Amino acid sequence: MAADTSTASPIVDLVRGAQIGTYEFRADLSLLLWSPEQRHLYGVDATPAAPAEFFQLIHPEDRARVEAYSYALTESSEASYSHSFRITRPDGLVRVILDRGTIQRTATGQISLIRGINLDITTEAQQIQSSEGVLRAVERRYRTLFDAIDEGFCIVEVRQDTPDGRIDYRVIEANPAFHAKTGLPESILNAWLRSAAPGLEDHWFETYGQVARTGQPTRFESQSPHLGRWFDVYAFPFDDPKDCHVAILFNDITDRKRDEEQSRLMVEEINHRSKNTLGIVQAIARLSATSGPNGDPNGGTNGGTDDFLPRFGERVRALAASHDLLVRNKWHSASLADLLKTQLAPFDGPSARRILTHGPPVALSVVATKALGMAFHELATNCVKYGALSNAAGRVAVTWSIADRGTGGGEPTFHLVWQESGGPEVAYPARQGFGTTVTTRMTEESTGGRVTTEFLPAGFIWRFACALDTIQH
Repeated sequence: MAADTSTASPIVDLVRGAQIGTYEFRADLSLLLWSPEQRHLYGVDATPAAPAEFFQLIHPEDRARVEAYSYALTESSEASYSHSFRITRPDGLVRVILDRGTIQRTATGQISLIRGINLDITTEAQQIQSSEGVLRAVERRYRTLFDAIDEGFCIVEVRQDTPDGRIDYRVIEANPAFHAKTGLPESILNAWLRSAAPGLEDHWFETYGQVARTGQPTRFESQSPHLGRWFDVYAFPFDDPKDCHVAILFNDITDRKRDEEQSRLMVEEINHRSKNTLGIVQAIARLSATSGPNGDPNGGTNGGTDDFLPRFGERVRALAASHDLLVRNKWHSASLADLLKTQLAPFDGPSARRILTHGPPVALSVVATKALGMAFHELATNCVKYGALSNAAGRVAVTWSIADRGTGGGEPTFHLVWQESGGPEVAYPARQGFGTTVTTRMTEESTGGRVTTEFLPAGFIWRFACALDTIQH
């Protein structure tokens, strides 16, 4: 190539006094012409005499790319070009150049003339770079917040025009909490969920399809048996409507729903138990009023209303004591040993040695606790009035055991014996009063067991037997 001079052929669209330079390359003369502005732009006094001299002005990191681009234009049929690169001026300044031009070719496709323009776009490039840096910083902040959200969050793409006519969607972005709260693996990202999660319920597809179609957000609570969870969900349209994107913010409320269900069942159970308790209190009141002051297994007289309130109050307090024991155990079950202690402690005196209890651990159901609690109270009351505890020498032994299945393979059975000794001589009662009703009929009906009694001269014996599973929790 030959260098130009200040008197070279005119250059089209020469722009003076700006950060713009122009140039021409005439292939037939191997002549490269640079305008004064072009030389000023590159910080040189003369036009490069050869391609290698020009390429030395290109920034080392961009040089190979620009060389490859230039030679590729030579081999192509392009009529124009546009690219950018950095230059390193002799004074050390690094500038960013936008290079654009047109190419004229011969009939055989060879380059005959190139006319181009160079613009110094350093400021613009720095602004773009700065903007890209801001965008990257914003993206990093967004990603940090996106990943740190404790609630599940995802963006889905809804598809309305599936071949089978059913709405489908896929998760195109999700935070870690999405996977933790749904149990869905990361492999489902960008997979259509009709195939990736075939058990997922239809209402999820219909709901998100409606949000994408109408552009209206929605908030709801719904269960997914497929995922085994309950969710509180807020879904809203996102991005351009034509993209059919829906953003979903949700939380796992399975524990709350479980608590609500337990509370509902507890209210129903309390209502049921209250009605049962009121029925028992009514029965106690009715039978206490119709039995005499001696209304116990030893009999009594009718019309003894003078001590109705004391008798009625004692029986209600016995029922309340059983309830207190159940409350302390959250109405799950009660220990038989604790029930005996609760019911018999008021009758045993300060030394607490006249009533002895012994047996293996047994957890009683709610129904058995109420029934046996009332029975123990009646037995103790009658014992204090007429039995072993009516004098200073009597004793009561309460023992229980569980019989093994044995060779017959039957279910385990429970046996309890109330045995009095050392009291006054016992006689068979002349009539059956309320005490007998509580200790026999009510106990048997509540537990499915069987009660037998023995009125021996040496002391009263009360025996109770039933299948173990009928009284356990």
